Amino acid sequence: MSSQQASERNDPDSEREVFRSAGSAVLSWAWFVVAVIILVDLAVQGRDHVALLTAVLVLVISGVVYSCAWRPKIVADADGITVINPVRDHQVPWAAVTTVDVVNAVRVHCAPVAGAARGKVLYSWAVQSSPRSARKAALRREVHSQPRARLTPRPRSLQPPPGGVSRGYGDIPEPARDALERSSAEFTAGRLAERAQHAQQAARAASQASAPPSAQTAPAAQWAWLSIAAMTVPLLVLLLVVLV
Repeated sequence: MSSQQASERNDPDSEREVFRSAGSAVLSWAWFVVAVIILVDLAVQGRDHVALLTAVLVLVISGVVYSCAWRPKIVADADGITVINPVRDHQVPWAAVTTVDVVNAVRVHCAPVAGAARGKVLYSWAVQSSPRSARKAALRREVHSQPRARLTPRPRSLQPPPGGVSRGYGDIPEPARDALERSSAEFTAGRLAERAQHAQQAARAASQASAPPSAQTAPAAQWAWLSIAAMTVPLLVLLLVVLV
């Protein structure tokens, strides 16, 4: 392995990161298990119109759960940010990211393209922020900002070695504390903004070294036809079953 490959492997900004709602993933898997059980039971015992209607209804719900709960996520890799929503995917190169913030959901602000007065603002369906989670994050920040009083003296056996760093009771490393004090949406937005800043700094350094610039600098979007079909096809079949 070359030194360049080793450095890229050790660089966290070169790795692929996926941000999504853990609750949505758990609920999606729970529904998929229930749906399989229902469909197997209907295949074994159901032979009438009601069984067919129930099976199609389960497929309709499964398509909606897949598209709206399981599929949405944010992917960050070496090329940029991909915002995967129920029916649209948005690819934003790092050079086109101006900022990432949270207003009810993680938002990716894009630089305006040629001829446009303003850039696009992409909302993520996957990582959202409720008022409750924002209040809990603010409460955690307030609690961790308060000084902690030592109730009992440190035992002699736990004294730090000479030259070591002594931590107060309950102290945790700064990166871990920062993660605990922020909501999931705030952590995601902060991490994406950090990666965008690092990537843009690296691009400026490369341009000064006369390296060729990146080919893609504008956001791109495409329809998620599989996700659209997963919702619309079972719904059309359900309408046919109801009308027949």
